[in-house]
Amino acid sequence: MSSRRTAAGSTTTHRAGRATAVGVAAAVALVLAGCSVDGEPTSDVAGKAASPGAAEPSVDVSALDTGTYPTAPRPPFGTATQENILQIEGQRMAQFIVVPFEVDEDLTKAGMPTMVITGPSNVRLVLDRSAADVPANKAMVGGYVATASTPPESLRAGTKRALNNMVVRYLTPADATTAAKQMANATAANAKGRIGTLPGLPGTITVSHDSTDGKVLMAFTPRNNYVLYQWYETTPAQQDRLEPTIRTAVEKQSALIDKFPATPTKAEAAARGITGPTRPQMDQNHVLIYALPYSEEELKNPQSGIPRGSIQAVYGPRGMAHQSSDPVTDFNVLTEVGSTANAVDKSTVYRASTPEGATKIVDTFLASNRNAGWTDAGSPPGLPSAKCQTNSTVFFCIVQKGRYVGSVSAREEKDAFQQISAQYVIFTKADQNAN
Repeated sequence: MSSRRTAAGSTTTHRAGRATAVGVAAAVALVLAGCSVDGEPTSDVAGKAASPGAAEPSVDVSALDTGTYPTAPRPPFGTATQENILQIEGQRMAQFIVVPFEVDEDLTKAGMPTMVITGPSNVRLVLDRSAADVPANKAMVGGYVATASTPPESLRAGTKRALNNMVVRYLTPADATTAAKQMANATAANAKGRIGTLPGLPGTITVSHDSTDGKVLMAFTPRNNYVLYQWYETTPAQQDRLEPTIRTAVEKQSALIDKFPATPTKAEAAARGITGPTRPQMDQNHVLIYALPYSEEELKNPQSGIPRGSIQAVYGPRGMAHQSSDPVTDFNVLTEVGSTANAVDKSTVYRASTPEGATKIVDTFLASNRNAGWTDAGSPPGLPSAKCQTNSTVFFCIVQKGRYVGSVSAREEKDAFQQISAQYVIFTKADQNAN
C-alpha cells in the first residue's frame, strides 16, 4: 500500500502475512448479490468543477510528468476467482470488525497480525499451532484479525496494553461452537492457562494466564456460524482492566458481526433458494479501478516488499482504520464524509460523498501527518493542488479531484511526483456520480 496512512507493517507498507486460498477455499464457493456502478467518466477535462461550488485550479494534464505510470482507469475487475474469493470476502468483513480503539481508547498503534484470514495457516499467526489446527477448523471459511497496542510512551509509563480481535467464519453454527471449545482447550493446555467464563455471557469461554510482560485474558465466543476471539494483555498493575475490556469487546463485536451481509456459501444459497452467480463481484463500488497498480515487474520481484495479501483491496472506514498509523482520525473522517469504499493498491483512493468531503480528507490527513512529525514539501510541477510531505525517508503526496482523493508515497521525490500526477490524470476520467 502506498502511504503512511496504512502503516501497521512499516513506514510505507502493511505486511499482511500469509494468505493462501487453498483447502477450504476449494471446498467453499461463495455467491454474492451485490450492487455495482458503471465506472464511466463524466469528464476528462482537468480543472472542470466536479459540482457547483467545487472550483479547482486549471491543470494542463498533457504537461504533467507521469513517468511510466498509467493515466487511465483500469477495466472493471469482474467477479472473484477461486484464488482470491476468500480475500475479497475478508476485506468486506473488515468493516464489521471492531477497531481496537473502540474497546480501549488508548489502543492506537496498529500491529501484526492485522489481515484477512483465509484458513488455519493464517490462524497460526494468531494462535499457537495446536489451537489453529484443531479438527473443527477444517470447516473454517475465513475471517479477519486486527491487532493494536498502546503507543510507545506507555511502555515507559508502565501502562502498556495490547489487544487481538479476530472473527472467523465456519460452515455451520455447530462447527463454530465446536471450534470455539477446541481452540480454547488447546490454548489453555499450551499456555498452562485457566479455563473460565464471563457472567452474563454464557457462551464465552475464557483462558487466563501470566505472560512474560504481565497478565493475559482470552475469550472464545461462538456467535451463529462465527467464532469471536479476543486476546488482551496488561501489566500486572492494570489487570483489573482485563475482564471489563474483554466483556466490552465481546459485546461490541457480537453486535457488529450480526450486521455483516456475508456472502452465502453454496449450501446456504441453496437453502435460501438463491440462484445466480456463485462468486462475488470484485470492486463492486468501482473505486479500485482508479488506483495506481503495481507493475508486473514489482509483483514478480520477491524482494519488493509488496504486501500482496493487502493490495487490490477495497475497505470501508474500519478496514482502513485497522491498518492506519492514526486510526481514530482516519475512521472518524472517512465515516463523516461518506467514504465507504476506499481502494488500496500502489496508490490509495478515497471517494467522499461530496467534493467538500474530499477536501476534508486531504486537510485532515495532512494535519495528522504534521502532528506525527512530517514536514510540508513542494508540489509536483504543473500540479499545485497536489500537496506533499516528507519524514526525511519517505515522500508522501495527496491530491483531490472532485469527490476523489488519491495518496501515494515513494522513497524518491521524483517518483512520488510522477505517481501523484498520474493519479490526478486518472481522476479526470473518473465517474463523479458513482455510488
